[in-house]
This record gives sequence, C-alpha cells and structure tokens, in this order.
Amino acid sequence: MKVKNYEFLLFDIDDTLLDFGAAEDNALETLFLTQKVTLDAKIKQNYLKFNRQLWRQYERGDLERENLFNNRFEIFFKKQFNKVVDGRALAKQYQDHLTDGHEKIKGADELLASIDKTKYQLSIITNGIADMQYKRLAEAKLDQYFPQVFVSETTGYQKPAVGYFNYVFNRIDNFDPKKALIIGDSLTSDIQGGNNVDVDTVWYNPGNTKNKTSVKATYEIDDLLAINRII
Repeated sequence: MKVKNYEFLLFDIDDTLLDFGAAEDNALETLFLTQKVTLDAKIKQNYLKFNRQLWRQYERGDLERENLFNNRFEIFFKKQFNKVVDGRALAKQYQDHLTDGHEKIKGADELLASIDKTKYQLSIITNGIADMQYKRLAEAKLDQYFPQVFVSETTGYQKPAVGYFNYVFNRIDNFDPKKALIIGDSLTSDIQGGNNVDVDTVWYNPGNTKNKTSVKATYEIDDLLAINRII
C-alpha cells in the first residue's frame, strides 16, 4: 500500500544494495595473511569492534577521514599483536581487495528494475572512497539506475551530518525533502541523517535487530522488495 507521494529515493550502498560484509570478510582475510596472521573469529571480532568505534567517531565529526582510513590498521596491529606495520600501505591493499567485492543484496536487482524511473529519481548516498564505490556499483551493474552518486569523500562531509545532506539536496533538480525517502541499513548514519534533516527513512534491517537507540525510522523492513509497498 502506497504511503506517501515520494519522488526522490536516496539509497545507501553498503549492506543495503551491496553485501559489504562479504566483501569485508574476503578483504580482511587476504590482508591479514600478508602479515602472516590468520584471521580467526576472535581477531575478526576485535577488529570489527575497533573499526565500528572509529566509524562512529567519523560520523560524529570527531575523526578525520584520513586518520580513519590510513591509521586504523597501524593502530590495531600495534594494540592486538604489538606489531609495527605501514598503516598507509595496508590501507591501500585493503581498499584494493575491498573494491573487488560487489556481491549484491538479495532483491536489489529486482527492486531497482521494478521502480518506474519516470516517477522516481534515484540517487546514491554513501560514506567511503569515491573510486571504490563507483567501481563496485559499475561491476555490480547497478550504476545504470543512479544518475547521481554522492560519496562523502567528494562532498567534504559524511552521513549523518546535515552538511552532507544539504550538499546532496542542493544538487538534485527540483528536490523536495517532503517527497524524499532515505533508504539504508545504518541507524547511526542513514536513519540519523534523515532525522537530522527531517526526511522520511526506511531502515533495512534483514536480521530484525532490535533498535536500542533513540534513532527512529519512519519505516522498517527486512526485505528490500518491501520498499515497493511504501512508495
């Protein structure tokens, strides 16, 4: 059942349209092996926890993008293994491995193909590295659906900052926030961003994770195709 007269659909990429978790697993395993470290479950859990903390700092504006991407492996290997590594070199290797990951979330192709492009304008809103995100979208053959792609690296801001969304809104023709819908998997990035700029949101939550935060989504779905019932 259609809820509102939406016209502008703003999609996140990672873990919304593309399976970032699978790409990350492969990239990390390959990277750690170059340092003669086997990425077992405990080490992986420790790294993911550490990385999430850094991303939260970045989303709050407390950490510069360069420090996040270039220093995280240097800091982690020192803390975890007392091992000195070249953080920038490992960051480049990791990004190269990660770029190869473009496995799609179930339903992404079917959903995007079903949306009437004469009625809806689709855009990508994503934090990350521009070249990597463009390549992953292209290799997944999803770039055809999105006339505009907004990557935090090229905007000077990151989700959920108001500045990021203002940058996006100012570059979409005839944009009306009351007719816009932000679709993403992250409460702290996508949904908080929508809350910050008073735009409706869809929280894609395939694992039906309980929301223990104060961030509220307009809609919650566990299947991407459910978006068609909203729009």
